[in-house]
Amino acid sequence: MNPLRKRGSSNDPSSITLGSSDLGRCYPARNATQNSGQDGEELACRWLRRSGYRIVGRNLSLPTGEIDILARRGRHYCAVEVKARRDHPAPERCVTAKQLDRIERSLRRIEPSLRPRPRELRIDVITVRWQQHGCCDPKTADLQHFSGYRYCATVAGGMGYSRNPHARRTRSPNYRVTSLRLSQPMITLAEQMIPRRKLLLLFSETLLFVAVIIIGTSVPPLSTNSFLLLEPSIELWRGMLTSLTIAIICQASLSYNELYDWKVSQNRASLANRLVHSYGYALVMIGFLALYAGSLFYLPGLSDLNSETWKLILLVGIAFVLLFIYRHAFHWFFYKWRFGERVIVLGSSPEALTLSRMIQDNPMAGFEMLGIIEEVGQPPLAKRDTDPPMIGTLECLQTMCRDEGISRVIVALKERRGKFPNDTLLKCRMDGVIIEEKDAMYERLTGKLAVESMRPSYLIYGRGFTKAPLTLALKRVIDILASVVGVVVSLPICILAVLAIKLSSRGPIFFLQERIGADGEPFRLIKFRTMRQDAEANSGPVWAAKNDDRVTPVGRFMRLARIDEIPQFFNILSGQMSFVGPRPERKHFVDQLQQDIPFYPLRHTVKPGLTGWAQVSHPYGASIEDAQEKLRYDLYYIKNMTLLLDVSIILRTVAVIMRGSGAR
Repeated sequence: MNPLRKRGSSNDPSSITLGSSDLGRCYPARNATQNSGQDGEELACRWLRRSGYRIVGRNLSLPTGEIDILARRGRHYCAVEVKARRDHPAPERCVTAKQLDRIERSLRRIEPSLRPRPRELRIDVITVRWQQHGCCDPKTADLQHFSGYRYCATVAGGMGYSRNPHARRTRSPNYRVTSLRLSQPMITLAEQMIPRRKLLLLFSETLLFVAVIIIGTSVPPLSTNSFLLLEPSIELWRGMLTSLTIAIICQASLSYNELYDWKVSQNRASLANRLVHSYGYALVMIGFLALYAGSLFYLPGLSDLNSETWKLILLVGIAFVLLFIYRHAFHWFFYKWRFGERVIVLGSSPEALTLSRMIQDNPMAGFEMLGIIEEVGQPPLAKRDTDPPMIGTLECLQTMCRDEGISRVIVALKERRGKFPNDTLLKCRMDGVIIEEKDAMYERLTGKLAVESMRPSYLIYGRGFTKAPLTLALKRVIDILASVVGVVVSLPICILAVLAIKLSSRGPIFFLQERIGADGEPFRLIKFRTMRQDAEANSGPVWAAKNDDRVTPVGRFMRLARIDEIPQFFNILSGQMSFVGPRPERKHFVDQLQQDIPFYPLRHTVKPGLTGWAQVSHPYGASIEDAQEKLRYDLYYIKNMTLLLDVSIILRTVAVIMRGSGAR
């Protein structure tokens, strides 16, 4: 290697600028007469700082050994051994295994006290070869950085190490970023509906239920059939399928009791009570399924499942007890080690403070809120003691991202005009940091759009609002099939509803009302009548109120059970409505809401639905504020409309009906 030399005054060490273009070059030392080891360490520190590292400590003397330089980039720590030599052709070969062992023991000793907690610990070697060609020439050095001489910890945080005494024998300095960040510039629907940490919880609990049932019935003392659990066979797969079915039933009961809602499940006082209720609901559902489809159940370790049902009840109970312990361990683990994606919010707007609180209060979303970067020239935010801290200003954004291992910056600026930090954000983006608008994070956390603060450009340039012909065709097929099945299944209920309406009050059986459909076209909505005939004779169009005196006693029950909505299957069959979509509203209210709420006409770009994302996510609306809140959910649905989301809404609708919530 013939490195290029940079010559300069020995009294001006700062005259040389180190950067990525300086790879393999020579750098002047501070003073030719000073100790070469100290000069070598100084050059190494300058190189590390300009490579994005933060110097944590120098010349750390511990009983187990000495660390020349301790540096970190984000949560990746490295103990740097500096070898400064004049005549040795390869100073890195002077590093012995005993030296590496001592440095490793020192790292192990200080690891518990490092903050932020290390994701990786490794040993690097920086070699400095002094060169001086004449008595009048300034002293120069050839610096090389060998990254990853030995790794002392894994990403999972467990201490262990791999010996690699001569890793990366490259002749040029190494400028390698050891942590790979997978760029996620767009929001995926799966991430919206089920946050990553909740998805991990669902999957792990499914494995727990399956393991308890299949192992518990296949080994003594509960097993009555000799069965080889570890040998693949048809019986094993049938048993696994039965165990998976039981696991899904148990998890459905957990979901019904809101135990996958983070704010509910983190309440330890009610966790045990809700688990007991879930256990009871699961046994009831398993009992019904076994009664009407008992042939589907098969567990190879039990000779007669009908006579050994108590074993299944016992195992499901054991699984719920283990689930109680696992929930505590799961939450402790993620709180203790904080494996979330590190996030900071940029801005001094009220939305920045609100969003930072939301991220902090929703740990199941998989984000770790580090703090807020303030805007220059803006008044301070009105913070509470529990709010995320203010950690700096815009000037330190790139340094903060590098030093703290930030994965995502949320932009929530109060003033954008002429002050948008394009250069700073572009530098962060080139470092692999995801730059995201506040609206995208709000959408991910809440499942709705912030219509009151959202800019039209987010809707125009953002992802979503795709209406693929295949998706629309399949959606129409599902609408027809679901409506036909709904009419046939609900026919006995409809007959009883007709008799109850005629016997309880005067007036027609059906209630026809004009509603606004797709593209603003009016249509006649069909419902069972639940109010007295002259309900709006004096008041005109008004929203239904809680305990509305216009509702008949029979109508109140029909509204609670959603029986009054059954005739809308005929609106779906005629193509005026869809099974899932925004609920249709009356023209009187539409005209009023379009004036008061931005983006309200956008909800008429799709067919209205019998049920919708707003109906399963928000209680009954009877005001302009409620209509605005429901519009947030409706626009989210229109933006992310897929068959998967439709199925999710239908399943959640069933749960809402069973609870009897949201009706008036």
